[in-house]
Amino acid sequence: MRINLIIGLWILTRCTVSLAQGTGIDPYADAKSGNKIFNFQFNYTYQIPEGDLALRFGTLHQVGAGVNLKTRNHWYFALQANYQFGYTVEEPGLFYFLTNSSGYITNTGGYPATYYLSQRGMSGIISAGRLLPLSLTNRNSGILVMVGGGYLLHKINIASPSNDIPTLTDELKRGYDRLTGGYALHQFVGYYFQSANRYFNFYVGVDFTQAFTKSFRGYNYDQRAIDNATRFDATNGLRVGWMIPIYLATKDEDEFDFK
Repeated sequence: MRINLIIGLWILTRCTVSLAQGTGIDPYADAKSGNKIFNFQFNYTYQIPEGDLALRFGTLHQVGAGVNLKTRNHWYFALQANYQFGYTVEEPGLFYFLTNSSGYITNTGGYPATYYLSQRGMSGIISAGRLLPLSLTNRNSGILVMVGGGYLLHKINIASPSNDIPTLTDELKRGYDRLTGGYALHQFVGYYFQSANRYFNFYVGVDFTQAFTKSFRGYNYDQRAIDNATRFDATNGLRVGWMIPIYLATKDEDEFDFK
């Protein structure tokens, strides 16, 4: 799966590099080191779960926001918060003990209840990396390699629009929602571009996360068992981001004219 993602990244990189070459030379960039740039960033990631996460959920989507800093010497630092969601839950027999002989969960009126299952999650990541410029005409762009760490949380979201299921109150949902969390590792490899006109700034690449998690609930009502096992929850994804830059002053003392 990672090989397919890397091949897809290579194709996207070729396309984006070709597009970027048409934006001209950055008149503000230093010929050797580039600029010191602070960015506000917003991104989307399409994720394929791996490990224990794949046993519980289908494909996932993630949106995030944060900040990053690129130094003149091409070091890169980032801080990001993410919101994760998905629509496929693979947890057989989750409500087995709540259904009647016809296989339905009943509401307060004795009729089949309406409810929905989905995935919800969030994470916070701190990363550091290196930008490898590909062109002498734009030292602010190139291949970006990042590694980092943070914290990941996820759960089964149980939604009842009418809020009329007595066996699934907010308190009782905790016995079924599988709230899980733990520390995570993160890696990213992709193409990072800051345009000469400062308006067209983006990155695209492959994104990997590995989290070492465990249940926060401790007891699953449907299994009638304690849940204290450690888990390995991972995702492989394709990530695209948009940046709003602030160019920071980088002039040396000898570049100022004293009159």
